[in-house]
Amino acid sequence: MTEHARRAALGHTPAPPPEPAFPDPAKLFADMLFDPPAGPDAAIAGPARDALTYRRVRWLHERISGEDPLLHHPAYLRELLELAAMVDPSVFHVLFLHHCMTLGPALDFGASPEDIAGLALGPAIGAALMTEVGLGNSSAGIRTEAVWDPVGEAFDLHTPDAGASKYPPNVGLRGVPRVAVVGARIVVDGVGRGTGLFLVPLRDAAGPCQGVVITPRPPTGLLPLDYAAVRFDHVRVPAARWLRDGATITVPGGHHDPLDPAARSRRSQGQSRFAWGAIATGMAAVTRAATAIALAHAHRRRTVGRFDPQTPALAHRNQQRALFGAHAAALTATVLARRATDLCWRLPVHRAADRGLPPATMRTASLLKVTTDRLAEQAVSRCRRACGAFGFFAENRLIDYQGLAMAFNAAGGDNQLILLDAGWSMATGVEYEPPAAPDDPQAPDASGRSAAPLERHGWAGLFRARERLLHEELVERLRIGAERGTDPFVLRNDCADAAERLGEAHAARITVEALIHDARSMFGHRVAEPVLDDLCLLRVLEEVSAHDGRLLAAGLLTVDEVRTLSARIDAVCARLAPHARALIDLLDVPPGLVRGALAGDDPIGDLTT
Repeated sequence: MTEHARRAALGHTPAPPPEPAFPDPAKLFADMLFDPPAGPDAAIAGPARDALTYRRVRWLHERISGEDPLLHHPAYLRELLELAAMVDPSVFHVLFLHHCMTLGPALDFGASPEDIAGLALGPAIGAALMTEVGLGNSSAGIRTEAVWDPVGEAFDLHTPDAGASKYPPNVGLRGVPRVAVVGARIVVDGVGRGTGLFLVPLRDAAGPCQGVVITPRPPTGLLPLDYAAVRFDHVRVPAARWLRDGATITVPGGHHDPLDPAARSRRSQGQSRFAWGAIATGMAAVTRAATAIALAHAHRRRTVGRFDPQTPALAHRNQQRALFGAHAAALTATVLARRATDLCWRLPVHRAADRGLPPATMRTASLLKVTTDRLAEQAVSRCRRACGAFGFFAENRLIDYQGLAMAFNAAGGDNQLILLDAGWSMATGVEYEPPAAPDDPQAPDASGRSAAPLERHGWAGLFRARERLLHEELVERLRIGAERGTDPFVLRNDCADAAERLGEAHAARITVEALIHDARSMFGHRVAEPVLDDLCLLRVLEEVSAHDGRLLAAGLLTVDEVRTLSARIDAVCARLAPHARALIDLLDVPPGLVRGALAGDDPIGDLTT
């Protein structure tokens, strides 16, 4: 093991590592191994399709793996995941689970240097086993138990009943060695100590490890992988494989943890942050790829109609709105993804003091995941519709991208629940202060409305005012309910919509502020500033248009401003239309890697031969 990797694994301050000579990801994904199956193999599914996925992952690992985890090289990991998502969403999924959801907690919670090096080098591929079939998508209230055995100085990992089976990790394919970070309720001397994390081998090339029961599930069409249900039948886990994160157990069984059981469970659930950075990266990537495919198709396609013989498709306003709007979403998601990886992939410097991210940072990180996923799903759907029947077929890639975006509605944390949690935490003041009302002499009323909310200098003020008013509304409703003695569940249930809207407003404010602060520095050297500013404006106008009624009711927009929103969007699209080629280039989708028929130079030939 390198000295850098060893010091990092032990929680010591590492010297900056020398950057290894990683192979260019674009050249890796250009290999013929990543060409879509053709001929008789074109329709492969189930285990055959899964085997191809893992063959591709192993091939990549043979060329990029070393003792130093890729999380120590976030720029390279980000590029690798971006291209994987564009080329093969299933490969992306396996890669991020290994490099982020297995190695991330191992590094963050203090796995041994030998285990970290083993994960980084392979051959076992990592997975995360948190959710249980009886709890749906929730990782709270985990019932899998890890009971401390003081005699053997190990944990007994056991699934008490079928409802506690881990579901649905992608670990079902035979012949592929797998290891997982497993969430289980720690029990010492009969007392529950919260949810802990364990590094557990699941299967080797010969089959499942002793006591691990893996039941493959039927193949699925969207994001195809080897999904399974997993049970543990008294699996012995050595103490060294407990990701203890500062907790200790002394013989014969004294348990010491700097966190109480509830805080320990929250800390273990916080491993999702490593996923959020990866998910945001993948969502931004597929949004860019889908937009590049659809925009190039519309740029060369001619339409035939009563009033528009042989008119370029992109001359039509509905195509412009769909595809330039998708482009604005792609740019926005890319800005947010960069922020997400910067936040989510932080690793501890002093493990005794660093126990995850502060609540406010975790809230922001989770909302970046939600926002990029929603932007991706909406944008890819627009691209599919703009391509007509072509958008339905997998050979044109768009349905694969939409499947990936749909998967992350729930995977990595349910989007709606994240928004609700954000709203509740802000309403109760968990590391949060609402945006202050501006001291603006031009503000015409108490709402804090600026004189020009739809101009660039007024965007931040508009979204801050929206968030502030929704916060005030929710806090007041909770206060009145509490004073009246309303049952806490009933009160929260009645206020759930308001909490979700507050979470959405906070996410929208974060997004707009990120565009204002980051878009020009990230993209300004690659496209004319007026074009870039119009893309940002289009994203803001679409967000405003989605909530124009409430903004009007709150006094944050005037009637005339609402009435002219559609015309403003059309005007932006008209200004962007002459720059379609430059917009495609701005998406940074390497030519040839996407491999969809619509993305090629001869789509008609590719679709008919």
